[in-house]
Amino acid sequence: MEGIYVKYVNQKENRVGLWTLSPSRRDDDGTDVDPSPLAVPGEMRSLCSVAHRGDVTDLLYLKNDLILAASSTGNVTLYKHHQRSETLSVQISYERLHRCPRRRSPCTGLAHRDGEVVTVGEDGRINLLDIGQQAVVRCLDEADSCAINAVAYTRQNEIAATNSTGQLRTWDLRQPGDGATRNLHMTGERLPLNCIDRHPTQPHVIATGGQHGMLYVWDLRQERSPTLLSAHSSDIWEVKFHPTHPDNLFTCSEDGSTWHWDASFVKAALQAGKNFRRFLKSSRWLTIYSWNSSGFNCISVKEILQ
Repeated sequence: MEGIYVKYVNQKENRVGLWTLSPSRRDDDGTDVDPSPLAVPGEMRSLCSVAHRGDVTDLLYLKNDLILAASSTGNVTLYKHHQRSETLSVQISYERLHRCPRRRSPCTGLAHRDGEVVTVGEDGRINLLDIGQQAVVRCLDEADSCAINAVAYTRQNEIAATNSTGQLRTWDLRQPGDGATRNLHMTGERLPLNCIDRHPTQPHVIATGGQHGMLYVWDLRQERSPTLLSAHSSDIWEVKFHPTHPDNLFTCSEDGSTWHWDASFVKAALQAGKNFRRFLKSSRWLTIYSWNSSGFNCISVKEILQ
């Protein structure tokens, strides 16, 4: 298995770095370039890195050589990967996209679709960017009254975002004004929702991760509360459906583990309607990975070849 990954490296000087799982670097035609006799198959190897202002709060691959990084300073930076020289350079820096009256506010999430990027932040603001243009296309200054933690596209012109009060809200970007079109929330104690992902083939199905290791599955066609499952022993910071094999779901937690879930329950549960909870409770994880995660905040995958 090969892949190129982007990771944030937590050092005295914050950096964004490129890593690979392949034992040797290859040209576009598949031939090996500068193979390393010390490379171990499956072991991550650093390709290059670049200094980054602030903590990296989210990473997003846009194209084969373009990487977007969000920062705790409220900035968003577009990097270009020069594959021949194995270097990273700044293409565009979007300054102070997220801010409060007296201080900067972290940008907490990024989402990308067809050349457009949406950013969200602790200031409750949503920005719409057109990659390649310096100016902000649209800004929803009062999208939320509390911190927005993560965002994902659900349709061409619709986004869904999670916030610090346990709400899942959607916006139709074609509509004027800053207000959300839908506001879904949990019953009982409203814990912050840290991450979000949309099912690749069923856009009405949303997975979110929250505090205390809770995994939530939402059906946007219904107004009811989400189905939940107690998963990790600590906060879930990332949740992802596999883009081409959506029966595989991955969650990453502050407890240092990544869980690989059998997500085939989703389709059956939706068809079963009221028995949704029964299907979720009977689902099982396939694999649990655990490692020392100290030093890395987030990761974005360019490609995985099997």
